[in-house]
Amino acid sequence: MGIYTSYKSTWVDAQIASRVRLITGIILENVPYVRSILLTGGFGKGEGSVKTTNDAEVICLRDFDIVVIVDRIPKEKAVQKLYNQIYRSLNLTNPEYMLFRFSNFVVDIKFLRKKDLIYPDIWFYDLKAASQLLYGEDLRNLIPWSKEEIPLSSGLRILFEKATGLLGLFSYADCLKTEKPSEEKKELLIFECYKTFIEICTALCILAGRYEPKYADRARIFEKLYFNEFPELAKVLPDLPDRVAACTSFKLKPDFTEVDDDLVDLWFSTRDYLGTVIRFYIKRYLGITTLNWRNLPRYTKNVARHYYKPFLKSLMYAKWGSSNRILLEISSFLYQALTNIEYSYVVTRNVGRLYLQPLRRWYMAPSLKFFSAGIMTLLSINKDGTIEKELFQKAVEELRECIPVEISTIDSSRWDALRRHFLKAYSLCRGYHFVK
Repeated sequence: MGIYTSYKSTWVDAQIASRVRLITGIILENVPYVRSILLTGGFGKGEGSVKTTNDAEVICLRDFDIVVIVDRIPKEKAVQKLYNQIYRSLNLTNPEYMLFRFSNFVVDIKFLRKKDLIYPDIWFYDLKAASQLLYGEDLRNLIPWSKEEIPLSSGLRILFEKATGLLGLFSYADCLKTEKPSEEKKELLIFECYKTFIEICTALCILAGRYEPKYADRARIFEKLYFNEFPELAKVLPDLPDRVAACTSFKLKPDFTEVDDDLVDLWFSTRDYLGTVIRFYIKRYLGITTLNWRNLPRYTKNVARHYYKPFLKSLMYAKWGSSNRILLEISSFLYQALTNIEYSYVVTRNVGRLYLQPLRRWYMAPSLKFFSAGIMTLLSINKDGTIEKELFQKAVEELRECIPVEISTIDSSRWDALRRHFLKAYSLCRGYHFVK
């Protein structure tokens, strides 16, 4: 295994290292009070995805996940300027201005302060256990969490994010109306579908309390635990471990010439697997036996009661050394109310008019509302281009509490419009406020 990928190749590592050093230098030139810079994600684990050209150029297929620990979080305009300079230096189009930023290779930079390292989440555990120090102090020892303490909400978030990924890279116009999408779009969609199976494995390993940060290790563990831990799911998806193993092997050493899947079949199959696992995960998370997609907003309301508590509990322990159940309940409602106020301001600023719909259900964070809308959007289109009208309408209603949505008819072309509204809401909620 190499430093950044599974390839034992010094020239692959050298090209990636050159780009990482370039990005590190630009960050240090533009951001004051930097204490530490770390590379996390796939490349930080030594399992980054790349392909090579005939003239020995390395093409990175997924993002560089970079964490910058600072004394002061830089302002939005400074971050925009930083991204612009990085992408210019790498001779890449800046995806920050795209509707779905992960449509291209992304340099994903997260700015944190030392006090932020206390949050319990899979992302922070990976930062602690499977990252590379690029500059400055090694502050990873400040992250207190073990893999056994990763909250179940982390797995739920991962599944929600993969629903977003499938929506981000698939459109009715490009994939169902057009007979042959471009080779670039085809590769992006194949990779996203395969990555969805890998993250299904991630979420279920969290649910089983058997998470490992390395993709290859996780796939092996999943194969051993799946049928014993999840017999109900195994009856419906008996080949899931095999799919995970194949997709993991592909991610570590991608070769698109070996892929013979029909693109549309692959997307709908992946969508169906993901929908089945999300349903199973929510049922386990809430301790319920049935879940009807048309009533997903009601179930999401119950998710909201628990989702942010691990995060808020860590804040209480950091501040007071203890946690109170009643105070935790109150804090959960207040935190989500504040995020709705902030999000309403962001949408108002973006659309140029006052938009207070996010405040209607102030007790549920906007991220949970639009993920609920996203799942219903994802499941509302059929392979023949027909629409599940009730799910579609429910998705519209849910999304209107996040962003203005003007859709009067229900058909396949309007599905693309709904998908674009969802991606806009996702961008705004994630903080990419300069996305148009």
